[in-house]
Amino acid sequence: MVRSFTSQDLVALPRLNAAEAVVLATELITVADAKEKQLRPKKLPEAIGRSKGRLVAAIATLEALTRPQGGDPVETRTKPKADRTLDNAYSGTFDWLGGWCKLPPERNPHLDEAKDLFNLLFPDGLSFTRLPYKLEWKESKARLDAIRGARHDRTFKKLGGEVFLAHLEEAHEAYGRALHITAPKPESAPTGDVRAAFLATLAALRDYATRVAAHADPDVPGSEAVSAALLAPLATWESRPSGSSGGASASDVTETPAAPGAPPVEPPPEPEEEALADPA
Repeated sequence: MVRSFTSQDLVALPRLNAAEAVVLATELITVADAKEKQLRPKKLPEAIGRSKGRLVAAIATLEALTRPQGGDPVETRTKPKADRTLDNAYSGTFDWLGGWCKLPPERNPHLDEAKDLFNLLFPDGLSFTRLPYKLEWKESKARLDAIRGARHDRTFKKLGGEVFLAHLEEAHEAYGRALHITAPKPESAPTGDVRAAFLATLAALRDYATRVAAHADPDVPGSEAVSAALLAPLATWESRPSGSSGGASASDVTETPAAPGAPPVEPPPEPEEEALADPA
């Protein structure tokens, strides 16, 4: 039988789920960063440094995929803000135009036009601004279309209210974009494969443990101490009892698989195995 001796075959990791893999990897990286500052020169051996970089990249991907997903914070803020802006635009126009309608005819030569415009915009007062978002947008569009259709833009001008009309149109346009009625909704980022990222992190952990353990050389003073210090988080890791969820979410993945396609191998002698992994 042909045996395989890659890091994926030799290193027996403790029982881990995705969240635990992130924690363990982060601890190893933290220890490596601290040890690197103590070395002379301040640099890890090249093979270990490259392996650490791969581990950093692996957990960054896994963290991003397992991070709790809430609503888009930008989306959550944009719609209410756009709604308030449009509501205020109509409320301000209501107050301004209502004031013109209350003037006596001798004070307002455009009284009839002001009343026509008021009745066009506010037949039921401001109640339409309390409708659900999309229905309010429809009612707003109908009013703005009616203003242009009946040439009431001239009424705004006669009454000195061009700024109110401009504000209504700008607020309405922004409202349509915020609701993704007049602008498409941005595509969501593609959902990644959590399981693949988890397995990649396990592979990176095994690779890192192998390279750090291989650094220990009894003929090189200090190398064994460096190796032991770098692997301390792995050596002292306490695995969950079998069957325990460890507080992980139901969607979390848990597995410590063998390398894909690798033939079964006999475990290495016990003294060598202890330096690499917790036997849990």
